[in-house]
Amino acid sequence: MYELAALVLLIAVLASAYILLLVRRRPPQPACGGVLTTPGEVSADWIKDAGEDLGMLNEPARCDLVFAAGELDDERSHRLLISALADPSATVSLAAAHALARSGHIQDVQDYAASAEEPRSKALLELLALIH
Repeated sequence: MYELAALVLLIAVLASAYILLLVRRRPPQPACGGVLTTPGEVSADWIKDAGEDLGMLNEPARCDLVFAAGELDDERSHRLLISALADPSATVSLAAAHALARSGHIQDVQDYAASAEEPRSKALLELLALIH
C-alpha cells in the first residue's frame, strides 16, 4: 500500500518538475507586447500629433490607434485620422480611410485622394468602395 502511494507521489513530483522545466525554457516575451519598432524603421510623422512617445509604434499598433481615434468624435481625432491617410503603410492609410468613412467624413478621404499625387490614393478609394 505504501509502495503504491510512494510511486504515485514520485510520478507527481516528476511530472511537476517536467512542467516547470518546460515553462522556464519558453523564450521571454517583450514587456511592451512587441508594439515598438526600432528607431528609423518607419516614418509616420502623423503620429507625432498623438504624442511624442507614440512615434515608434509598429504598423499593427498604428492601426489600433487609428481605430481607437475613429471611435472618438472630436476635432483632434479627426485631424489625426486625416493625417494618418499619408502613413507610409497602405494598411494604416486604409484603416484611417475606413474610420473616416464610418464616421461620415468620406469627403475628407476623397479630398485627400484628389490632392495626393500618389498612385496608391486611387487604390485607397477603390478599396474603400469595396468595404462600404
